[in-house]
Amino acid sequence: MKYLKMILQLAFLYAIYLLGVFIQTIGNFSVPGSIIGMLLLFGALQFNVVKREYFSLAGPFLLKQLPLFLIPATVGVIDYLDLFKGMGLITIGIAFLSTVIVIIVSTCICDFLLTKGEEVSKDKEFQL
Repeated sequence: MKYLKMILQLAFLYAIYLLGVFIQTIGNFSVPGSIIGMLLLFGALQFNVVKREYFSLAGPFLLKQLPLFLIPATVGVIDYLDLFKGMGLITIGIAFLSTVIVIIVSTCICDFLLTKGEEVSKDKEFQL
């Protein structure tokens, strides 16, 4: 039952992504469809159209897989290593440093939001 629930949650997240891609295609926007989908999900969460609990299994699962999603960026740098020859190690260092900064900032934001969400849940428990 737990795995079926997670699959449904992942499917719902994927449907939001596809909706964002559809809007991007129809509207011919320069913003990627994945960003539009994230904005739609953010708006739905802010206006309580969907609840955070709907993603209670899929969210942590995807967060655990986050480093895996960063592999394509690293492979891209390795594939285009000849572009970095002109500037040498400086460009590679900048690419590495910016990747590390993105990982650190993403982690801090996720930790902050998860902590804030737990505080809100505890406050609601006391109100009941």
